[in-house]
Amino acid sequence: MWNIILIHDRGTSILLGRPLAISPSDSNTPRPARLKGPKVELSDHYLYSPPLVEIQADIINSLYTPICQSADTIMRHATRIIKSMIAFRNQLPESYKTLFGGTDDWTLERRARLVEDVTADQGLTLLKLGISRLLLLRALFSSERLEYSQRHKALEDGASLRWHQVLMIVINMLSSDRFFAQHHHPSQPIDQVPRHCIFRLADPSPHCRHGYSLWAYVPL
Repeated sequence: MWNIILIHDRGTSILLGRPLAISPSDSNTPRPARLKGPKVELSDHYLYSPPLVEIQADIINSLYTPICQSADTIMRHATRIIKSMIAFRNQLPESYKTLFGGTDDWTLERRARLVEDVTADQGLTLLKLGISRLLLLRALFSSERLEYSQRHKALEDGASLRWHQVLMIVINMLSSDRFFAQHHHPSQPIDQVPRHCIFRLADPSPHCRHGYSLWAYVPL
């Protein structure tokens, strides 16, 4: 239950452009884990969300701050966060690997099947990771303390085709009738299910001293 609260707190902070309500140091509750013994149903997305929201909290606390930081400090934060993202990706099951790359020589039909076979757990995990990455790149691109070359690299990464492909996979999966019928509105007719604009981010509050947003480059 506590991890669900943390997930919602981080998500609310990102959507509204506000500071975290719950600091990472406010508790020492362990992450959820699969129990040994008889099989217990546990969503993969729920299992992988805690490390992702920890990364999001680190980005918000270290890069979206009213304190003026030097370029070196900003890049140290960014390097630490990127290492955390790489470590997270490396611990994902083998079934996730092709969702990040290695499909350049695949046929169009095989790629289409890959998109069609993305599960809700996989899609939601990719969604949180993609949001985390764009949140990081947005802060770097918008920082006037960094050199032009560093900001431009962040912009190129944020607008890269591969990340758009990953995010579009998630958007297609989440906007499907099958997903909403099963996960959001089980008793509501399909033609009455609302469609949500997933990647809409409110303007940052005054405590965020960043002018531009990479979110404009994410297709909706």
